[in-house]
Amino acid sequence: MQKEVIDIRDRMVLLSILTRSLELFSGEWAKTICYIAGRKMSEVMDVGKCESVEDCLQKLSSVSPWWVDLFEKVSDNEYLVVFKSCPIRQTHYTVCTKQGGALCQVTHGYIESIISNHLGKKVRLILIHAGPNACLKRLVVS
Repeated sequence: MQKEVIDIRDRMVLLSILTRSLELFSGEWAKTICYIAGRKMSEVMDVGKCESVEDCLQKLSSVSPWWVDLFEKVSDNEYLVVFKSCPIRQTHYTVCTKQGGALCQVTHGYIESIISNHLGKKVRLILIHAGPNACLKRLVVS
């Protein structure tokens, strides 16, 4: 068990170092690169058929390390969602890096792609608040 914890921490540190290096060398392009990486990651994830945003969030939370809950339905195409469990946020806190940067775009690309593919509509996540225990994001479906 101890070795597994060390291995996970080492991977988090490596991920953080690579992302920080990417930010230093490519500036704002780092966010785009990480977003695309998240979209590519989603290609191997199948959450099954989804009928609604709520359904997609529930299925996504049951098959991935992201635990996402609907906080509020603002309108028919706009939702506030809470990311209660996120491996990217955990990486930030493990290696003491700032949330909201390029590394968070991995989550955005991943989640947007999965929901978009299953609903057949464009989806956009917008960060409202990044916190130590959860992140609040606006999810817009168009």
